[in-house]
Amino acid sequence: MDKLHITQDDYEYWMLSLEKEDGTMGVLAHQFSSPDKLIEIANELIREGKVNASIVIDPPRSGRRAIAVASPDEYTKPQPRKAGA
Repeated sequence: MDKLHITQDDYEYWMLSLEKEDGTMGVLAHQFSSPDKLIEIANELIREGKVNASIVIDPPRSGRRAIAVASPDEYTKPQPRKAGA
């Protein structure tokens, strides 16, 4: 079964990654200030039959400092990340 991972990137934005059964991963959505909308998106993908997956959610990163971004133009799409890793 595939997995939908909801995690924070190095800038402390939330993202949604899809891990396929073969281990390949891709980012589906990123740069969210909270996980709420991503949880909604993940549930919708499953409900509509677009993916057959379980949802894995990392807790918020506490005590970590985000990488400073001088401007929104400097933010780049993050690499996919597994929850719990």
